[in-house]
Amino acid sequence: MTVRGVVLFCRRLLAEARRLYYEEIVLDRLRSSSRQVTIDRSARIIRPDRLTLGEGVLIHAHSLLYCSGSAPDERSHGRIVLGNRVELGWGCILHGGGAQIIIRDDAIIGAGAVLVSEMYSYADPTRPARQQPKIMGDIVIEENATIGANAVVLPGVTVGRSAIVGAGAVVTTDVPPFSVAVGVPARVVKQRHADEHLRP
Repeated sequence: MTVRGVVLFCRRLLAEARRLYYEEIVLDRLRSSSRQVTIDRSARIIRPDRLTLGEGVLIHAHSLLYCSGSAPDERSHGRIVLGNRVELGWGCILHGGGAQIIIRDDAIIGAGAVLVSEMYSYADPTRPARQQPKIMGDIVIEENATIGANAVVLPGVTVGRSAIVGAGAVVTTDVPPFSVAVGVPARVVKQRHADEHLRP
């Protein structure tokens, strides 16, 4: 390795150490400033300064929250907002690179679920995917909604209040409130009722 190569390597190593130190400081502030917030030590949060947490948030082990992005509006794109009592299951991934991910109060994201706010369009089959424009859109998970284990939610999707997305589903369009959606792509198979729990 040349001297220049060693210098570049040392600079990258120092930059990475600074980034990790900065992220750990921000994470410690998040843990201590919000009441009853639990973030497992193995969870990874990229750009935690763009993460907003409500009260009682629970982030399980090996979750990844990517709160960074290069979209035109840097103020909102990449931002992740978790409302009160939101639970992120083991190993789930929230990728806010292209737009916001907003998860409202009491929603549950199951283990291994993936929410991604940007993806390649593949519109032109003659060009490589990386040379094509990306599809970007906010993901909104409304109050008391549940995303099942290993489900995938794509850009621009809203999952309505108290809706349930089944395990392994791929959600490409909005899911109405009080409904159950399953499959690939996800389809609504049942409507729930607000008074269900009162029925015999």
